[in-house]
Amino acid sequence: MSYQINELPDLSPLGGHWTLTTSPDDAYDDVPEYGLAHLPGVEWPYQPADCTVTEGTWHLNGTLLLCDGCGVDGT
Repeated sequence: MSYQINELPDLSPLGGHWTLTTSPDDAYDDVPEYGLAHLPGVEWPYQPADCTVTEGTWHLNGTLLLCDGCGVDGT
């Protein structure tokens, strides 16, 4: 389960910040909002709407999982 938008953890220890993005979810006919991480020196290869990566990397002492493909919160 991802963090709620208003509860996204502070990325400043990593030198980063969040922006909010949406990605259509056709399965639920919804357009949910996600936190998109911006970290120094990291350029995600995909946009959330086009991402097919199913793996992520843990950050902040194992409390935050970011998609390796697009940088959204996948915790």
